[in-house]
Amino acid sequence: MKFAFAFNGTRGDIQPAVVLAAELRRRGHDVVFGAPPNLVGFAARTGLDAKNFGYDTRAHMNSDLVRQGPRTGTPRQRLKALAEIRNYGWAQMVEEMSELQGGCDAIVTGFTTEQIAIGYAEAAGAKLITLHHAPILANPYVSPVPGASLSLPHWLNRASWKLFDSLFWFITRSRENRLRADLGLEPATSALAVRLVSYPTLQIQAYDAVLVPELAQSWDSMRPFVGFIDPTAEQRTLIGEDNEPEPDLLEWIADGPAPIYFGFGSMPVPDPQGLLAAITKVCADLGERALISAGWNDFEITPSANVRAIGAVDHDRVFPMCSAIVHHGGAGTTAAAARAGVPSMVCWVGSDQPFWGEIVRTMGIGTSTRLKGLDAAKLRDGLGEIATAECRDRARAFAATLTPPDAAVAAAADAIESHVLSAERVLR
Repeated sequence: MKFAFAFNGTRGDIQPAVVLAAELRRRGHDVVFGAPPNLVGFAARTGLDAKNFGYDTRAHMNSDLVRQGPRTGTPRQRLKALAEIRNYGWAQMVEEMSELQGGCDAIVTGFTTEQIAIGYAEAAGAKLITLHHAPILANPYVSPVPGASLSLPHWLNRASWKLFDSLFWFITRSRENRLRADLGLEPATSALAVRLVSYPTLQIQAYDAVLVPELAQSWDSMRPFVGFIDPTAEQRTLIGEDNEPEPDLLEWIADGPAPIYFGFGSMPVPDPQGLLAAITKVCADLGERALISAGWNDFEITPSANVRAIGAVDHDRVFPMCSAIVHHGGAGTTAAAARAGVPSMVCWVGSDQPFWGEIVRTMGIGTSTRLKGLDAAKLRDGLGEIATAECRDRARAFAATLTPPDAAVAAAADAIESHVLSAERVLR
C-alpha cells in the first residue's frame, strides 16, 4: 500500500507521525512523508522519503506575527493577526499536497491539515487517517476551552464543542470550498468534524486511554486509543539523539542531588532571560540544581556548578535521573515525564497544553500554570507542590499504567492497515 503523510507543526506534531510512518515502511509499505522544511531532515534521517510540506514552523513560531500579533494593538488589529496566523501557509500546503498525495491509497495527516487532506482524499477516492495528540473531537467530558476544568457539566461541554465546530466552519468554509471547487468537488455544507465522521475517517488517538477513561469507553473503533507514540532507541540514534547522554552530562547529574529539568520545546518564551533569572534564583534558594534545555528559544545560559545547559536529549533516558520536570505540556513531553515516573510542573502556552496540565494536576502527578507571567514566586510555589513524597509516589505508580511505546505504534499501524484494507471503498 502507498501512504502519503502530510504534517505541519512543531516537532511535537511531527515526531509521532515520523515514528508511525517508519513502522509502516518497515512493514513493507510505500511511504512518502511531507514535513515543514525545518523538520524534513529530521524525518529523512529515519530513512523516510521526506519532502517539503508547508512553511518553516520554527521561523513562524519565532516571528513577530506569532509572538506579538495577537497580544498588541487594537482589537481589530489583533483579530487581523489571528486571521493571518490561521491562514498562514494555506495556499502553499494546498499546492504541495497535490504532488505529495499522487497515487496514494491513503492520506495520513494531523489536526491542522485535515481540512486540506479531506478534499484530496475525496477527489482521489483514498482513505483518510488523522493522528490526534489530545481530545479535539466533540465529547461531553473534555471542553474545547483551553485550561477548562475536567469537571464541567456534560451539557456545557457538548454545547461548547457545538459552538466551536460551528465557528471554525464559519470562518474557514470559504477557503475550503475554493479548494473543493478546484478539485472538482461539490461545496461542503456541514462542519469539518461532521464530515470526517461520515467520510469515514480513522481518527487515531495517540495518547493513553487511562488518562481519559470515560472518553475511551464512549468512542468506537474508528477512534482507537493506542497510547503515546515515541521513537525507538534506534530511531533516536538516526535522528541524532543517541540513547546514551554525553559522559560529562552523566557525570554532572551524578555529582549531586537529582536536578530539576526545565524545557519548553518549540514554544516561544516571552522573556527568555527573565525566565532564566527566575529559574536560577529559585533553584539557588531551594538548594536545587537546574538542567535547562533551550529548545527553540535563545537562552543565554552561563553554566555553573548548579546550572547546566543542554541541547536535544533523549527524554526517556534523562528524565528518570531528574527530581522534577518543568515543561510546556506538549503531549510528547508530558508522556515522557509520566513514563519516567517523575512529577511534572506544566507551564502551558496554548493548544492542547492546558489540557495536559489539567490531566497532570487531576491525576495528582504534578501541577499546572500558565507560562505567561511565570515568575520566581509562582515557580517556587509550583515546585513546592510537586516536591512532596505523596506526589513522587503517585508519579512512580502511574508510570506502570501507560502503554509501552512499541505497543502504541504497533496498535496504530495495525489500525491503519485494517482501515485501508477494509472492504468498504471510498466513493468519489
